[in-house]
Amino acid sequence: MDEIGRVAVAAGHLALKPRGHRWAHTSLCVLDAVFSINAHYERHTVPTCRRYAAWAGISVPLSGSGQLPVPDEQPLQGFVTHIQTYGEAAFSSEVLQNGQRTWANRYAPLKVEAARQYAEILVSRGIATLADANLLLADLDKLAAVERDLAKVTGHGSGARLAYLWMLLGDDSRIKPDRMVLRWLQTVLQRTVTTAQAIRLITEAAARSRCTPWELDHAIWESQRKV
Repeated sequence: MDEIGRVAVAAGHLALKPRGHRWAHTSLCVLDAVFSINAHYERHTVPTCRRYAAWAGISVPLSGSGQLPVPDEQPLQGFVTHIQTYGEAAFSSEVLQNGQRTWANRYAPLKVEAARQYAEILVSRGIATLADANLLLADLDKLAAVERDLAKVTGHGSGARLAYLWMLLGDDSRIKPDRMVLRWLQTVLQRTVTTAQAIRLITEAAARSRCTPWELDHAIWESQRKV
């Protein structure tokens, strides 16, 4: 059996589920993508997003895909303006109450700086809402140009953060090849797997399993966070 087949067989033992509720605002997608890297998701990332939503007066932070867009979706420029007005250090400590940095060094830039830069780049490309983001994802030439800009933002790493951003914004064909996915694949295949290999393996195994890459990625993440 080839490796994709082995991954597909292993996927059959996971709890594959359709996508549920998701962030209904681009600002929350950006925060999640940036703050989830090397952080405990439920303990740190989700509360950070919810604190911002409460502070910004976002009444419906989460929604099912069928209920999007929400009537009061916050334009991404509003998120940028909030950070610029407060200043990154104060916004990080007082609003988000999360002083995490882009890598494990006390002098590394704050994650909120990366979030601001992400948002500014998207706004400069005309991305203000989830609808705008989905139009971007369908325009491969424009998407490639935006990705080149976003890859320059501090903390880019292997590219998992950027892939995860597209997932959050609605692209179910993307995966987040983070350490949990890589660890699961390494256990299944009994070898080290690179980020690029992980993307190919999960995407092709999902096709054989008749699910989306997002569904397989999420099922792997759910199983691995219990390990």
